[in-house]
Amino acid sequence: MRITTETQLSPILESLSFGSDGIGHALDDHEEYAWLDQEMLKVGSLQHGTIDWQGAENCAATLLAEQGKHLKVLGHLLHCLQREGDGMRFALSLRLLSGVLERWWHLAYPFAGPRGAKGRARLFQQLTQRASVLAQHIDFTAAGDEYKACCDAVDALVDQADGNGLPVSSLHELRRLLATAEPRDMEVTQDTSPSSPPRQGAASSTHTPAAAAADMSKLALESGNDRANRQTLLKLADHLNEQAQGEPLGYRLRRYAIWHGIHAPPPSRDGGATELMPPSADRVADYRDAVASGITPEGGGYQWWQRIEHSLAVSPYWLEGHRLSAEVAIMLGHERCAESIRDELHRFVRRLEGIDALMFNDGTPFMDEATRQWLASSPDERMQSVSHAGGDPWQEAFEEARRRMNNDGLAMGLAVLEEGLDGARSPRDDAYWRLASADLLHEAGLHALAKRHYQALYQTLSDIDLSRWEPGLLSRLEMSLKG
Repeated sequence: MRITTETQLSPILESLSFGSDGIGHALDDHEEYAWLDQEMLKVGSLQHGTIDWQGAENCAATLLAEQGKHLKVLGHLLHCLQREGDGMRFALSLRLLSGVLERWWHLAYPFAGPRGAKGRARLFQQLTQRASVLAQHIDFTAAGDEYKACCDAVDALVDQADGNGLPVSSLHELRRLLATAEPRDMEVTQDTSPSSPPRQGAASSTHTPAAAAADMSKLALESGNDRANRQTLLKLADHLNEQAQGEPLGYRLRRYAIWHGIHAPPPSRDGGATELMPPSADRVADYRDAVASGITPEGGGYQWWQRIEHSLAVSPYWLEGHRLSAEVAIMLGHERCAESIRDELHRFVRRLEGIDALMFNDGTPFMDEATRQWLASSPDERMQSVSHAGGDPWQEAFEEARRRMNNDGLAMGLAVLEEGLDGARSPRDDAYWRLASADLLHEAGLHALAKRHYQALYQTLSDIDLSRWEPGLLSRLEMSLKG
């Protein structure tokens, strides 16, 4: 298993079902541990070129997830993630270390408890010193997303280290090193401090059109290389957005690149909490403040928009960010882009059922209430949000009813839906046809009448076990009643 996403870190961070405090036991007599230790002894020796790095990574991840929390094994895994100059995997290694500090660092073998405090501090210093050395091999050229991921991960790790009383001098050195490695195409969109607003009047890119075209000619998709393909698609999306900022295609492509490799929600505990770390709280606060205060093209609006879009690539489960991006798009006069962003988020939420109910490891929801209401507020999404698959008769009839209403009046549009209601063969079909009629009334501007229809349908269905019959319908009605 090659670690390329944060969800793959969850089994490593989770407690085990055996051993004291769920930590497990020492691994010295374990066959896989012996092989791993011998393999990593080759580092820096004449046999360095024969190291089975992928095998070592697989072995270390399996031991930590299934056998015991061992700090030496953790060090081997971090080395595997950091050694090849891959910015995203380097960021994942820092997120892993930060998560370990939060979950089981002080309980792990062989430096568990108060007596192991000095040993843990010494080991942490060694791990972070090596990280600073290996970070020098990362090339962030045209990889702004990876650069931001590393910066955010360093910030989070510094906070965790301070909280655990661990030395952070090497992490400060790593920060300074990252500052010198900032990609040129990011220098115009943000200052060194994450909380600083973009410089007003700055151009959206330092590349000339000729240079950008040359860069695009080098892009290619590689069969079986998901990480490289993701970066290629993100670069192409950036290029499209730079060339035509008001066209939705680039924003749709970015979201495809971010989400196409996610096939299931991340593992979660009771209550919906996952092991995933939230995006930087300071950075999110900056975005919220900027949107709340109003954004204009003259006030660095396009730079704010680019920063939010880059943060979304780093945190694929930060769903609030898509609403913020859409709000910025509207402020800049790009309503079609805003609608495409909402549409892509809706597709993602429908594809991964239940993703909107999960939380980061600090309790921050993937999707806040404002974003939930924003998703449900679009007339174009009202019918889509209640169906798990396209082509339902009431969905198609709603589009026809909308056309008839626009051309011939509301009565003709309602007649289309009444005909469908007459042919309903089950309570489920009946409910959806009635909901479609209420949606059409709402779209026609008869909000009070539509709300009465929503209320009547809600009361009819509230005593039915909708969690099995249709999980999304009751929540849709609740949203409509709130509106």
